[in-house]
Amino acid sequence: MMLLSIDWGFAGVVCGVGIGMTFCILVGLICFIKLLSWAVGLKDKKPTVEAKAEVKDDKKTSTSSHPTSHEQAAIALAMHLYFDAHDEEPHVITIEEVEKRYSPWSSKIYNMRNFTK
Repeated sequence: MMLLSIDWGFAGVVCGVGIGMTFCILVGLICFIKLLSWAVGLKDKKPTVEAKAEVKDDKKTSTSSHPTSHEQAAIALAMHLYFDAHDEEPHVITIEEVEKRYSPWSSKIYNMRNFTK
């Protein structure tokens, strides 16, 4: 009987308006983010011919027989991280049985469910 009392036309309008607003807000956010990135200057810029020539020159110098100081530091750090990653630990499992001390708190729990009539 509850299904008969629902105004399905109004429910459809509410659902349609909600989905439409969500879609419009998402499109607005995308436009706002693009506008903001353009205003800040994060827009992708195509490299000029001079910048391409500088990149090619850098590649030529970095392939020489002697690495640069930055490359040496990167190699040293990689070797340090690779060889000193973990401490060496023995692969022996030891299980010690520790005797627990008596505590009056641990013994009181056994008397909690004492159903004597």
